[in-house]
Amino acid sequence: MVELHQVRSRRDLEAFIGFPWRVYRGDRNWVPPLLSERRAYLDPARNPFLRHAEVALFLARQGRRTVGTIGLLAGGASAGQQAGRPPGVFGFFEVSDDYAAAEALLDAARAWLRGRGVTLMRGPLNFTDMDCPGVLVEGADCPPVMFTAHTPPYYQVFLERYGMVKDDDLYAWRAMRSQIGEGLEKVPEELRRAAQAAARHGVSVRRVRLDHWDEEVATACRIFNITLSHLPQHVTIAEDEFHHFADPMRQIIDPDLALFAELEGQTVGFGISLPDINRALIHMNGRLFPLGWLQLWRHVVHCDVLTFKLMGVLPQLRFRGIDALLFVRSLQAMIAKGYQWLDGSLTSERNAMVNLLAGRLGAERYKHYRIYQTAT
Repeated sequence: MVELHQVRSRRDLEAFIGFPWRVYRGDRNWVPPLLSERRAYLDPARNPFLRHAEVALFLARQGRRTVGTIGLLAGGASAGQQAGRPPGVFGFFEVSDDYAAAEALLDAARAWLRGRGVTLMRGPLNFTDMDCPGVLVEGADCPPVMFTAHTPPYYQVFLERYGMVKDDDLYAWRAMRSQIGEGLEKVPEELRRAAQAAARHGVSVRRVRLDHWDEEVATACRIFNITLSHLPQHVTIAEDEFHHFADPMRQIIDPDLALFAELEGQTVGFGISLPDINRALIHMNGRLFPLGWLQLWRHVVHCDVLTFKLMGVLPQLRFRGIDALLFVRSLQAMIAKGYQWLDGSLTSERNAMVNLLAGRLGAERYKHYRIYQTAT
């Protein structure tokens, strides 16, 4: 018998947060999240994504043993809106290799969302498309980069057995240093020409100004929302929500890899690459104390993986080579700083232009994720 219990106490919350350690025991490619970060993320008082939404967390138990978890969000901008229907997502979906437990969790999720007027359930994603969306379809042979998921193969089987259908496929791309070239000589010529044309026509590139952080984040948030406004699933992200996503990066950001494009004195685009902090977190087992910060910093300093996380260019300037210029400058900084390979993640299957560019660069599509949906 599988019984569902809603998380209502601190003890329940600790069981919810700690359960993935059972699922991934012995999995060398799983990156444990920081326990302190998970506690803060699931606290509406500290997470602006949750302030205007209703959230519920459930534990699946067999006797006293926890066998699964699921988190639900109804309402709120971060859940999205589909064809006028009330939004709802499920995330933090972790379960033992037991379909009965998965079925009980998903049944409870649908019932809870249906009771709040939700007609469509989408996931898994940890309440936003920017935090570990989807289950892994291909590519479980290496650790994920930051903000991407790592899941057992039976998750896909369970969700499809339950009757869920594909909502979106997402890809992670990888280009090795040797595929780029020390002087970028292996980068497609048309990309280099486009970058040169943008520079000739007055586009300049500058580093992020860390001493004007709030202003820079506000600018990136504005351009990010405008850039993605044409996508059917995109929901405008409030500035405080974007801060919640961006502020932790400030500790690891390299100004040479966080670039803004300007034209006639106005910021018109940005491109952000980060050292992959997951290469450090995989050694931390979820804890920073007592010496965790020192260990974390040591691993970040020696990280050889760079992840190209965000890019945005104002739509009216999209075909002026500005995106090419930002990307080329990022590659130049990557080579100069000794990174061995570049990750690009995640890109939707619907973003044909970015996927085409990745293919032209000779990048390998090394991970494939899937987001599902079902009527409630």
